[in-house]
Amino acid sequence: MRSVGKIERVHRSWLAATERRLLVAIATRLPAWVKPDQLTALGVAGALLAGVGFACSALSPRFLVIAILGLIVNWFGDSLDGSLARVRRIERPRYGFFVDHTSDVVSQALIFVGFGLSPHMRFASACLLLMSYWVAALFTFIRAIATNMFQISYFGIGPTEIRIGLITYTCALLLLGPLSMETRVGPVSAMDIVAIGIFAAVSISYVAMTLTEARRIARSETADASITAGE
Repeated sequence: MRSVGKIERVHRSWLAATERRLLVAIATRLPAWVKPDQLTALGVAGALLAGVGFACSALSPRFLVIAILGLIVNWFGDSLDGSLARVRRIERPRYGFFVDHTSDVVSQALIFVGFGLSPHMRFASACLLLMSYWVAALFTFIRAIATNMFQISYFGIGPTEIRIGLITYTCALLLLGPLSMETRVGPVSAMDIVAIGIFAAVSISYVAMTLTEARRIARSETADASITAGE
């Protein structure tokens, strides 16, 4: 992701260090005609491809291969645009922040709506996953404005780990077939259960982190006011 001016980026996911080295290595080898904006657009196109692949898997499981390809393309474009800008020293902090994260919102919607239209997940469950992403994103953006710290990952999980999880689950669908069971309310898939768990965890975490951050900011402002008053 692209740098955001004076805002400090915090990215400590499990794969962050390895991914950073890989992205820099790729960025230094890209031809000069490849631009960051083109990679951002490629990331959105990959998300659209993934969504279409998931939705069309109702026609044939083979479309899940297209969904996997779309997720990989989405990672390539979304993760590499900022790395390329930094390697070439052509960052545009405010523009990059706006375009990058706006495209992220669109991309996640395309992926999860497509998954919800597939036979492998209820649409309501897909909406829960999308809401979980948006809740986490809102907290991140609001805290960035209040504290100048933009946190990309939580509990070791960032966008790349989420994509790997989706790809792994999709591969399991290809190898094992539908991962679902019959219940009184109809078929329920493993991803439906995961979606409910993630939404519950994100909701609880949102409340806890909001309260914690509010208290920390209050203490910080009280301390700053005391220092100012003593000058």
